[in-house]
Amino acid sequence: MTPIVISTVNGKGLPVLLESIRQYAPQVQVYIRGPESVLERLDYRKAKLIFGAPSNFGDDYNHVISRALDDGHLGVIVTNDDIVLTPSSYRILMDDVDVVDTLGRKVGLVGARSDAIRPLQNVRLNQEAEQLNGMRFTHEAYIRPAPAISPIFAFLSEQAFSECRFPPINYFGDDVICRDLAQRGYEHFVSASYVHHIGSNTIGIDAQALTDESMPWLRANRQEYLDEWFKT
Repeated sequence: MTPIVISTVNGKGLPVLLESIRQYAPQVQVYIRGPESVLERLDYRKAKLIFGAPSNFGDDYNHVISRALDDGHLGVIVTNDDIVLTPSSYRILMDDVDVVDTLGRKVGLVGARSDAIRPLQNVRLNQEAEQLNGMRFTHEAYIRPAPAISPIFAFLSEQAFSECRFPPINYFGDDVICRDLAQRGYEHFVSASYVHHIGSNTIGIDAQALTDESMPWLRANRQEYLDEWFKT
C-alpha cells in the first residue's frame, strides 16, 4: 500500500492526524520526519520516525519521501501535519490515482480537496454554480485536471519524484514542482477525496512574510515562473 509521509516542526496537529489514520487507514505505513523532542512523544508505534531539525518544506519533505521510496514503495502520499482524514480519504485518493493512471496519463500530483486550500481544491468554492446535491456539490465527486496541486494530502509517484523534487522553500514550493513536472509532460489532478485542514499550522499565516522569504530562491532559479505568476 502507498505510505503516508509527514514532516513536522512542532507536532501540534499530529496527535489528531495520527488518530484519524489509526481509525480510517490503520494498515498504511506512516513515515514522520521532525525533531526528536517532538517525535519521541508520539503514541503511534507503527510510524517510522526520522529525526531531523526542521529546515523548510521542500528539503524536509524531500528527505522523508526519499526514505519511504528507499524502502521500495512506488509512490507516497505527501501529507501535512495539520489535516484530519475522513473514513474515505485514503481509499478515494488511491482509487482516483488508479483511474487517471488507467487512462494512460503521465500522472504528477493527485491531491485531495479540503476546506482550507487553493481554489481548485477548495470545497467552499462552488466552481460550477450548482445547487447542493444532498450535502455536497455534484462536482466534488469528480476528478478534475489542475495546473497545480497543494499537497496537503496528495499522491506523488516514485517516477515523478525521480525527475523533480520540491525546491528548498516554503511558499510556492508546490507551484514550482507542479510546473517543473508539467514541463516534463506530467499532468496534475484534483481528487474527489476530502480532508479537513487546520490551515498553515506549521509554517504560519503571514503570507507576505512567507512570500518575501521565498523570493530570493525563485528569482535566482525560476524567474520565468515569477514573470508568469506576477504579470501586471
